[in-house]
Amino acid sequence: MSPQKIRIFIVDDQTIFRESLVAVLGLQKDFQVIGHTGSFTEARSALGRGHPDILLLDVTLPGANGLDLLRHLPELSPETKAIVIAGVDVEDDAIQAMRLGARGYLVKDCSTELFLKCIRKVFAGEVWLNGRMTEALLGALSGKPGNNQAPEKSELSRREMEVIQLVVQAYKNRDIANKLFISEKTVKNHLSAIFNKLGVADRLELTLYVFEKRFFSPSPE
Repeated sequence: MSPQKIRIFIVDDQTIFRESLVAVLGLQKDFQVIGHTGSFTEARSALGRGHPDILLLDVTLPGANGLDLLRHLPELSPETKAIVIAGVDVEDDAIQAMRLGARGYLVKDCSTELFLKCIRKVFAGEVWLNGRMTEALLGALSGKPGNNQAPEKSELSRREMEVIQLVVQAYKNRDIANKLFISEKTVKNHLSAIFNKLGVADRLELTLYVFEKRFFSPSPE
């Protein structure tokens, strides 16, 4: 019995980019592109019928904001996980997308390897944020001088900060345990403590909190 393929639907008004993406994803044995469109209206209709596993959604669409489609996704296809793709890296767009339920955020000029990895991670239930933001965040979490400190950050232990680093990179509990040489139970205990200290409910809220509270300094352009 062959493994289940990840069913993907693409919404992007740039025809060349969209068709190139279809071609690249079609080469992956575990992917199946079930449809694509550049139209907001066609996308709404297709999502209601097809119920893909993954939606790749451009943040800008003709006559509409891609994030508007994201707002309607729970009613159109509640099990679909959305990854927002953008032409330029805009922090506010990323935060808004994640608030609206996106599970990933990518810029179009990222590598093919990262694009494919993001889709697989999000399908597996993880959260993915683009590389520039993650690198900036990790730089701040590593304690480089000159970063603005959120008051709540001082409440976290060094080990809890290490766990946050790995959560933001979408590592699962088992992988975090292996990297830090601790048990999965200990990882869960650290996560519970982190959630309680920061007043967040889950990994997604933790990731958003870290960005919104400026646990990092923006990377220089």
